[in-house]
Amino acid sequence: MALTPRTLVHNWRLKLTALGLSVFLWALVQTEPRNADTFSPVPVVVELADTAWALSGAPQPAQVELRLSGPAGEIFRLARTGTSVRVPVRAVGSTDTTVILRRDWVVLEEGSGLIVESVSPASVRLGFEAAVSRAVPIAVRTVGDLPPELALASPIGVNPPMARVRGPTSRVNAVDSVRLRTLDLAQIEASGVVEVAVDTVGLTGVRVTPANATVGIRVEERVERTVPGVPVIAQVGSSPEGVTISPEGVDVVLQGARTLVMSVDPMDLRVWIPAEVLAGIAAGEERRVQVRVEGGPELVSISVPDPTVTVRRAAGDDPAGETPVPGAQGGGGG
Repeated sequence: MALTPRTLVHNWRLKLTALGLSVFLWALVQTEPRNADTFSPVPVVVELADTAWALSGAPQPAQVELRLSGPAGEIFRLARTGTSVRVPVRAVGSTDTTVILRRDWVVLEEGSGLIVESVSPASVRLGFEAAVSRAVPIAVRTVGDLPPELALASPIGVNPPMARVRGPTSRVNAVDSVRLRTLDLAQIEASGVVEVAVDTVGLTGVRVTPANATVGIRVEERVERTVPGVPVIAQVGSSPEGVTISPEGVDVVLQGARTLVMSVDPMDLRVWIPAEVLAGIAAGEERRVQVRVEGGPELVSISVPDPTVTVRRAAGDDPAGETPVPGAQGGGGG
């Protein structure tokens, strides 16, 4: 459609103003001071496409120095945001390779007007090693204690239980497990699941999949239960009548999650005196010894408030035999 004189002069003041502003901005860009500056240190990042290989270590050197020129504003902006040199490696031909750094590998914002004048040093050395992959367990780490009114009702679970690690053969073979970042039990208020990231400290050059795992925590009200008069057993060299234990039974205190504590059968509790504690006890001798206790579930704490008992061998008793004390069932154990 042809433009008529009327169309050309319509809003001519506005059109003239827009043209003048465009010319001004163009001139401003052209007259912006140009500068040159040195950037250091700039990291060298290797982008390896050959999946049969992995970097055996960081590039040597891992950082370089750049000389850039261009608009002063762009140089100032780059100084704040930073940049890197990205080295593409499509295929590995040798386990030890020297790569000449190209200036177009420097990451710059498109249209910035910056020019890479030099890269120093001009080359880096890359080492490669055959890549392998294997599965290792995921380990949960905790710190602190649950709030005093809560207790674990089951062991802390993690899903998935295994992670896959991939990287140089020597490094992957040295990894026996993958740890999660520390979980603070003091922050737990109720049963539930929480996503925790893998702790990559010490895993440089190794890729871990997945990067996160789900940790399941089941808690219940913490309770305390006392089981009275659990018999004390021991084994010493004497006749059944020759040794007495006083008191014959002690109170055992259980603490933990309500379901676990209340499910403990008193018959499963065992309070005993280690045989080595009573070794060589003479006729007429009396010893004050501490008992040990066992028999509760893994997450239930067991204690004896008064763990000391008196063991006495009767005068004239022959210690040559190895006959248990009345009620004794053996002298080994935890």
